[in-house]
Amino acid sequence: MAARLPLASGRVVSLTAFAALAAGALATAASVGACKDPGVGGAGGSGMGGADGCPMGPREAMFTITVRAKGAPVPPDTTVQVAWSAAEEPTFVLNDPTTWKTLDEANLVCAVDRAEPPPDALEALVCELWTAGVTRVEISGTGYLDFEQTLTPVMSEECEDFLPQKIDIELIPALDGGVSE
Repeated sequence: MAARLPLASGRVVSLTAFAALAAGALATAASVGACKDPGVGGAGGSGMGGADGCPMGPREAMFTITVRAKGAPVPPDTTVQVAWSAAEEPTFVLNDPTTWKTLDEANLVCAVDRAEPPPDALEALVCELWTAGVTRVEISGTGYLDFEQTLTPVMSEECEDFLPQKIDIELIPALDGGVSE
């Protein structure tokens, strides 16, 4: 008969929490792209979409934001900050390549060429937010009003999962004494 090691109450709670986390992770992994009757509808199950337009195929970011500046390129010092239930993500600053992260490093990933210097005249900045749940986005840039918005995932009852969203954001020029900067 093997001896049983006594478990401290803290360890039991830790093991219970770990088991719940593992079960949640498995449920999430199983639901990626899950739809009722997957492979039915769309393009005959070829990965182009499932029943009623449910996403099928590679996993997508929960939110993809496209930032533009009204009447001009995106300011070179454009800053994107993201916070969600799991963490506050590292801040992205367009003219600071040390803040440019990959998906291995952060859940905020912006489309910039890491082999090139920061762009001077970028028409649109596209960022993927690999978050889950309600996500707070704050964007700022010299000469423009700060943008703040809380993004809420959209649940599809047909897909039994959240649907990725694409969101367009336009920075508005700041006014100084009634004159646009």
